[in-house]
Amino acid sequence: MRRVLVTRPQPDAALTAAKLEAAGYQPVCLPVSETVATGISLPQRNFDAVAVTSANALRHIESSLLQSYRHLQVYAVGEKTASVAKECGFEAIYAGDGWGLHLGRHVAAAMPAGSHVLYLTGKIRRPDFEAQLSAADIQLTVAETYDTRPVAYSDAELSRISDAGHSDVILLYSAVAAKQFVALNEQAQGAFIRSAKYIFCLSQRIAAELPADCSARVQISKTPDEDALLHLLALI
Repeated sequence: MRRVLVTRPQPDAALTAAKLEAAGYQPVCLPVSETVATGISLPQRNFDAVAVTSANALRHIESSLLQSYRHLQVYAVGEKTASVAKECGFEAIYAGDGWGLHLGRHVAAAMPAGSHVLYLTGKIRRPDFEAQLSAADIQLTVAETYDTRPVAYSDAELSRISDAGHSDVILLYSAVAAKQFVALNEQAQGAFIRSAKYIFCLSQRIAAELPADCSARVQISKTPDEDALLHLLALI
């Protein structure tokens, strides 16, 4: 049974682990980061739409604060974010392909210049979405509902995880997480990368954070979503 190292934050790590177990793999959870709510209050203004580039942006805000916006069109970066938006009570939801850049292009084409969009996002994010809307003269009010911070592990904790058995596959979901994973791998004397046969990444930008000497083991998913990432398992 292949062991798969899952590096994404909780609660997503547990969800991924359940998928892997159901497919006959042995998951090993090593969340390298965690997401925390900022406690921000949303502005009470008249917006034309809501945009969300991470499911965590919705998870980390009080549901009651969204009441005033549930009638608006929601532009979600991907299917998972769209699903969480639906759980939050939104009905008119567009689901993108997982790329913030592509979502920005879609919103810029769908909305007239001068529109005002409430953008729910995290403190750490790519500028692609905002750049597309700025170029289209669409006003954004940015609400940073969560932050991402690294998870610290003791040497003993890392040894316990690595000594339990080598992981055949490592899953990496963001450039920030990849950078933190590399740091933890160094703390563990290189144990995680050394034993892995494959390292699956959602994008080339994520892979760029890895040491050059493991590039032969890196594979990039066709699209930046977990289904595509886990599909790589069936190809090895």
